[in-house]
Amino acid sequence: MKKKVQFMKREGFTLIELMLAVAIILPVLLGAIGLNVYIFRATETSKRTTVALQDVHTVIERIRNTSESSLSAVTSAYPDGQTVTGFSNLPSEQITVDYANVNADPLDLIVTVSWLDQGRTMVRNLSTQVTKR
Repeated sequence: MKKKVQFMKREGFTLIELMLAVAIILPVLLGAIGLNVYIFRATETSKRTTVALQDVHTVIERIRNTSESSLSAVTSAYPDGQTVTGFSNLPSEQITVDYANVNADPLDLIVTVSWLDQGRTMVRNLSTQVTKR
């Protein structure tokens, strides 16, 4: 008489199967988390850049409104290379106005905004021309 060999019924997973599953899922999960963090930081940088450019456009609009009287009123209200006050929407935000030639008509100017973003100094420049209206 031969004895029948019975195999044990398995329920669940072995330790090796679990370790392989974790080894496959873990890098995918960490990659997804890393991508989420990167997208969040990029979105925050984009928001801050938008705010900075809105502030620069506000300064340019103020300069254009000042130019209705004369260009000398613009250069006296917004001195060359000086910081424009009243803007603190971003960390360490500074807005400066620079002129190529203060006696020119139209007046070529560059408005520069700088701020801190995630430990780095960000800078954006916009240039325009202003003349007496």
